Amino acid sequence: MKQIFLSFFLFTMASVVTWKFVVDPLTSRLVDEYFNREIDQYYGSLVQGVYNMLLEDIEILPQDRWADYIKRRQPQFGYQLTIDSMDSLALKKKDLVILNHSGILVKKDGDLYYRRIGSSDQVVTMGPLPEFVPSMRVEVLFWSMVVVNFALMAIIWAMPFWLKLRRISVAAENFGKADFSARAKISERSALFPIAKSFNDMAQKIQQLIVSHKDLTRAVSHELRTPISRIRFSMEMLETADDKKERNQNIQEIHKDIDELDTLVSELLIYARFDRETPCLELVELPVGPWMEEISRKAGKTSPHIRIRCHVLETDQEYKILAEPRYMSRALGNLVQNAVKYAASRVDVWFEKTGSFCMIHVADDGPGVPKADYQRIFQAFVRLDSSRSRDTGGYGMGLAIVERIVAWHCGDVIVSKSFLGGAQFTIRWQADKNPAPLPLPFVP
Repeated sequence: MKQIFLSFFLFTMASVVTWKFVVDPLTSRLVDEYFNREIDQYYGSLVQGVYNMLLEDIEILPQDRWADYIKRRQPQFGYQLTIDSMDSLALKKKDLVILNHSGILVKKDGDLYYRRIGSSDQVVTMGPLPEFVPSMRVEVLFWSMVVVNFALMAIIWAMPFWLKLRRISVAAENFGKADFSARAKISERSALFPIAKSFNDMAQKIQQLIVSHKDLTRAVSHELRTPISRIRFSMEMLETADDKKERNQNIQEIHKDIDELDTLVSELLIYARFDRETPCLELVELPVGPWMEEISRKAGKTSPHIRIRCHVLETDQEYKILAEPRYMSRALGNLVQNAVKYAASRVDVWFEKTGSFCMIHVADDGPGVPKADYQRIFQAFVRLDSSRSRDTGGYGMGLAIVERIVAWHCGDVIVSKSFLGGAQFTIRWQADKNPAPLPLPFVP
């Protein structure tokens, strides 16, 4: 607080002193030069009445009595009055023109005035006007009031500014003490909001990375333990097996477990990459009909007993969506493969455009998803009941990856009950809005 106050106060006072002794004199000089004629006319109008009064009295007197008249009137004025000849004043030609036309000549920025007496070569000189010089006590009092005023203004400005900085500082301290939910709450209208927003975005990303790391650690400890235990058991059985057939069977079991480990590690690495990266999407236009049919065809190769129907209206066959083909194809492919795993006999895939939204639906006739798990199912490593267990394949990361990819495209994934009786997943995004990389949503 002290540093903020002193820096703002000293800056303000330095600005005031600079204005007083540098900018103001320079500005006044420039203004005087630019508006010199108008300023002289203004000053001349101020003393015109005084000159008219004096000249009315002087012009009725003989010229040899003009000096006595001025001397007699001098005590009534707070500045000097004299009568001088025009030759003694050494005036410029343009100044003489003003006097010869009975005008008032203004000199020294309104401190000195001349006016000709009738048609004579004499002028009445008024001035120089006395300059007001305040006493040292008044000067000190004035500047003290200025300093106190700016000090109060600096405190009024610095206090809320310091409080907002303090919020950011406290949030950073709490975050450093492992309170990863700490955020700096600053109004969007505040000048410090960009700093607070940058901190909050950073904290959100770090919190997400920490949770992701914990999830991966937990997955490794739980998911890898079972195949490793089976491999160890098979190795023990292999050492004690005398029958060749039994030995070959144990070796095959070891190979299966190694394949399972390889698949699991690959999925862990894929999820870790998708969970940590927010790529710059290279968007292209994809013809929705052929694109969806190709993905459905590939997914159906692994399960020929499942009938996959891809519905695209003729009016939408050539409709093009704007997306990153590799990532969006993976998202839709994951949904179709997921549906094939749990379907009893049928999977339907279709495209729909409603208003400003594009939607791709994937429905199956499997056991479905309980309504209470609609949100939880998108968390990594989550598998529901036995009907959606590891026996059907996968480790609970496919839907989490889908949600990440769709979020990058400024969309969302919705799960509901299918008209076929199973689960229905819907990818939804705005058709008239270009997808762009967004910060990934945090899933606690």
